Amino acid sequence: MATTAPAKGKPNFDAKKAGERLHSSIDGINQVLLNVLTNTNSEERRELKYTYKTLYDKNLVNDIAVDTYRLDDFKKVCIGLLKTPAEFDAECARFALQAPSIDENALIDVICSSGTEEIVAMTEAYNKLYGRNLEEDVENGTKGDLQKVLVALLKRSRADREEMDFKAAKADAIKLYGGGKVKLGAEDSDFFNIMVTRSHTQLEFTLLEYMELSKRDILEVIDSDLSGTMAKAMKAIALFVTDKYKYYAYNLYKSMKGFGTSESILTHIIVKTNEYELPGIKRTFAKEYEGSLASWVEGDTSGYYRDILLALIGPDSGENTGK
Repeated sequence: MATTAPAKGKPNFDAKKAGERLHSSIDGINQVLLNVLTNTNSEERRELKYTYKTLYDKNLVNDIAVDTYRLDDFKKVCIGLLKTPAEFDAECARFALQAPSIDENALIDVICSSGTEEIVAMTEAYNKLYGRNLEEDVENGTKGDLQKVLVALLKRSRADREEMDFKAAKADAIKLYGGGKVKLGAEDSDFFNIMVTRSHTQLEFTLLEYMELSKRDILEVIDSDLSGTMAKAMKAIALFVTDKYKYYAYNLYKSMKGFGTSESILTHIIVKTNEYELPGIKRTFAKEYEGSLASWVEGDTSGYYRDILLALIGPDSGENTGK
C-alpha cells in the first residue's frame, strides 16, 4: 500500500533560532514548545537536537522531561517526536511492561504491527536505552498465548525479505483453507507459523488469497476459532498487513471508545504515523466511525496533551466532524 508524502516542516527551517526559542521557554512550558515540535519534520527535529546540544551543551530531551514532569502524556508526545521510530517503539514497549499491570493491548500494538527490520531496530534500541533484552523482558512479563505470539515475533523469525513469492503465498493460502478449525492458534499449527514467520508483503497476499478461496473474512475466522489474547494478537497482525489504515483507525477508535482513554495506544499511533500515514488514517477513521479523528481526540483528551495531538492531526479537511 502506498504511503503519503512525508510531513513538511517550515520553509527555510532555522535550527539555531528554534533551539533558542525552546531554551528561552524551557523553564516554563508554553505554546512555544508545542509549536516548534509540531511544525517540524523528523529530519528537522534531529537537527534541532544536535543544534541545541551545540548551543547549550544540554540534552533537549532531558530538559523537556524535567520541565514537563507534571504533564506526563504531553511529555511522552514531545519526547516521542524527538526520538527515532525504533527508540520510540522501544520506549512504548518499556512503558507497557512497567505499568502497574502489563499493558497487553499496548504491547500487541507495538510488536504485532512491526516488520522484521522494525523488530531488529526496536530490540537494539531497547538494549541501548535500558541495558536490557526486550525478548527476555516480554517472556518474563507475559504468559500464555500472548507470550507465545510476542516471543515468536521478537525471535525475528519473520522473513527478512519483502519480495513476493506468489507460488509460496498461494500454497500457504491453500494450507490454511484446508486446515479448517484444527488448532488454529496452536504453536505448531500452520496458521500460527504462517502468521509469525512470513514477511508482511507475503502474508498480505496469503490472507487475501485465503479469503478468496474460503469466501470468509480472516478476522471473522479468527473471532470464531480463537479467543482471548491469541485472538487479539492474530487479529492485529491480520488487519495490519491487509489494511494498515483500518488497523490504525480501529485501534485509535478502541483507545477512545467508552469510559476512559488508552493514552499509551493513542500516543503511540499518532506520534508514529504523523509524518506519513496520518492523512490516510484520518480518512479511514471518518469513513468507519461517527465523527472525525480530531473530534474524538478533542472530546477525550485535555490540556497541552489534547493541543499537541490536534496540532499533529491537523484540520479535518472535509471529514465528517460530528461525534
